[in-house]
Amino acid sequence: MVARIRQLKEENNKLIRDFAKRELLNINKCDKQCQTEEFKQRGGFEIEEVVESNIKNLFKFYTGLTYARFLMLLSFLFPSDCANPISYPQKRKETNVKKFPLSQQVFMYLCRLRTGLHVKDLAFRFNVKVPTVSTVLIGVAKYMYVRLGSLSYWPHRNVIIENMPENYKADFPTCLAILDCTELKCEKPSSLQVQSQCFSDYKSSNTLKSLVVCDPRGSVMFVSDLFSGSISDNEICEQSGFYDFVPDLKERGFIVAGDALMADKGFRIEGILSEFDINLNIPPFASSGKPLSESEVNMTKKIAAHRIHVERAINKIKCFKLLRRKIPVSLFHCINENWFVAAILTNFQDTLVKL
Repeated sequence: MVARIRQLKEENNKLIRDFAKRELLNINKCDKQCQTEEFKQRGGFEIEEVVESNIKNLFKFYTGLTYARFLMLLSFLFPSDCANPISYPQKRKETNVKKFPLSQQVFMYLCRLRTGLHVKDLAFRFNVKVPTVSTVLIGVAKYMYVRLGSLSYWPHRNVIIENMPENYKADFPTCLAILDCTELKCEKPSSLQVQSQCFSDYKSSNTLKSLVVCDPRGSVMFVSDLFSGSISDNEICEQSGFYDFVPDLKERGFIVAGDALMADKGFRIEGILSEFDINLNIPPFASSGKPLSESEVNMTKKIAAHRIHVERAINKIKCFKLLRRKIPVSLFHCINENWFVAAILTNFQDTLVKL
């Protein structure tokens, strides 16, 4: 059995390499149609130079993805048509942008998202003007937000159950997803009213807050937009559209009556979920003057052991350093796009829990 598994892994890796080579040829062919002699001879921060570097995992360091998965991402973003599908900000009159290869544009955006490189730094590395970098970053972020947002990331319940870790399946065999909220620190807005809305009592600072839902292996299945930090966990479930999403999943058979979700004590949403015949697994509450029973303590430990996966999934998103540092107000206009793209890109990485 072990030998067979090793053989299948080798075959899978060979298929991935063959696919990557084929896609690279297609992408290079497409890119050459939009390149000029200026860009062919300009030098700068080229993808090939990073991939062929002697420094181990340098491409993954800059993008968060392996080169093969980066090529798969490109093949999805730009399927077959060689025309540039990205819409850039109309107010910017940048003639050089459309001559900039699409693969380089995505690479530049991922460098910005993953490592938090500043615009001037990127302009120097890629040997382009600062306005060109700003135009590319905005255009690529919005395009990837739309393209990646067009997909469904919630698998059928049978797929989730089949791929559950054994210890998770033993404890919660019908619990399909784990919910949690996270906060990103942001600069203090100038408006006092907005300051009040963004102030988080939990973080004691101004924040932006989002709902993240992952499967038992830590893959992101739902991520909301960012809300002001004062919003509660219950309110964000309502305003994020999650309650509209659950009935649609039930209608398609992706969730059935009796299935469950897992969350911490801050989510008092069992009443609303019960309307959809969905259960909620949360740690039990202790009564005043009465300690938890042995079974309740065991249940608390089990939930804590499995709920850690959503926290690890959130940490993977925050490994994109543009989101880890304090968010400047100047980035508010496109922060939702960057947040969503970073969350979905974690699904292009290895899963947190191996089978």
